[in-house]
Amino acid sequence: MLQSIAVSMPNLLIVDDDEQILDCFRYAFPPDQYALHTATNAAEALSLFQELPFDAVIADIRLPDSSGMQLLHDLHDFDSRIPVILMTGYGTTNIAIEAMRTGAFEYLLKPLDPELLQSVIDRALEASRMIRTPARIAIEGDDDCDGSDLLVGQCPAMQEVYRQIGRVAGQDVTVLILGESGTGKEVVARAIYQYSKRSEKPFLAINCAAIPENLLESELFGHEKGSFTGADRKRIGKFEQCDTGTLFLDEIGDMTPLTQTKVLRVLQDQQFERVGGSQMVSTNVRLIAATNRNLTEMMEQGTFRSDLYYRLNVYTIHLPPLRERIGDLPLLVNHFLIRFCRELDKDVPRVSPDAMKLLIDYPWPGNLRELQSALKHAVVEATSPVILPEFLPETVRGIGSGVDHEFLDRTSDGLNTNGDLIHFLHQRIRMGTENLHEEVIQRIERTLLTEVLQQVDGNVSRASAILGISRSTLRCKLTALGISLDRSVRMHE
Repeated sequence: MLQSIAVSMPNLLIVDDDEQILDCFRYAFPPDQYALHTATNAAEALSLFQELPFDAVIADIRLPDSSGMQLLHDLHDFDSRIPVILMTGYGTTNIAIEAMRTGAFEYLLKPLDPELLQSVIDRALEASRMIRTPARIAIEGDDDCDGSDLLVGQCPAMQEVYRQIGRVAGQDVTVLILGESGTGKEVVARAIYQYSKRSEKPFLAINCAAIPENLLESELFGHEKGSFTGADRKRIGKFEQCDTGTLFLDEIGDMTPLTQTKVLRVLQDQQFERVGGSQMVSTNVRLIAATNRNLTEMMEQGTFRSDLYYRLNVYTIHLPPLRERIGDLPLLVNHFLIRFCRELDKDVPRVSPDAMKLLIDYPWPGNLRELQSALKHAVVEATSPVILPEFLPETVRGIGSGVDHEFLDRTSDGLNTNGDLIHFLHQRIRMGTENLHEEVIQRIERTLLTEVLQQVDGNVSRASAILGISRSTLRCKLTALGISLDRSVRMHE
């Protein structure tokens, strides 16, 4: 499971000879949140790039002493993993598209849209984090002082995961990672990448469940201008952009049959067509896929292609849920406390025996992501140097949920099947409830909203679109259900 120390603010390099553009960036990315460096020509930019560890570069296509295309090549000769975003006027989009085919992260049209700019830079910074932050196995006494993302655990199941990573990382084959939501699939994928022969090439990740069905195909394969409503320019997809690198497709079980077919063709032939196009595009990508779904059942139901499954299933790694490796809990708690105490500048190094018993007895339906959320909440609430039971969230203490731990232990998704729902109803009736309807509705809504928000990384706009409700309605429900975006939803794997 991911474990990292608090990191310094993102380091951005902006390259443009227009001082007004540079001033706009200085205004949009304030110094208390971003370390912003500027250059007015390619030579200055390359010199800065070689001196400082940048997380992303944003450069204009036209520079006084060179071109954005040449600068892209020069920067990637030094470090090809750092995302480079190109800015262009309407007359030079073909050059920008060609740049993306040769490794640019994205291109933006001038005049810049502030909201789109922020979104693209956020994605670039996340890609940079995944590429540059080492994913490694924690050893006893490791306090993560080097800023690595750690795979924490010493139980037999996790030891086997470590062995499997070692076996497959150096082999240029497709890997399928299976495990419930929150078990750390992304960190395993990054560990495979970082120990692979492609570790100096790009690594891109995409969550198939977080992107609307009608946009996922375009995100993966790109599209031609005019191929659908809103396709006002040609777009290069992840398979083309990640040529020679590694592409991580999370929640691949959420793909539509059409997208499954195109992914299968890429795996078979290393070729595909952009949406609305007829030209075959070749690519050389290593694919790592992951899902929390049961693909075997989906094949039987006809919702997942069996031929794609067998192509993906060259090598499979199963990640155990937290409830099946509860012996690792004290080790995980120690690591996460170190991390959150450092992040929040608090000194809460220990957990009381009573609080630890609650942590051990709780079934953790949200797995390691939920454990991180609970411990961060406890550190925030702590008024003593020891985590006490009252500092833990109510759900961990068994307050307010109306659901017994034994019931939750059978499913990672709360009220998941008709049988589980009947079990819950019988239990609450035996306990003498007089508010059963509201308890069931609240429990289902809490599970639904939390899971959707986790899948879209806490993005309220995307979550409201998926749920079919307005953002204001969603925020009201979150408040009523006691769901906090910062502590309960967005936690890195």
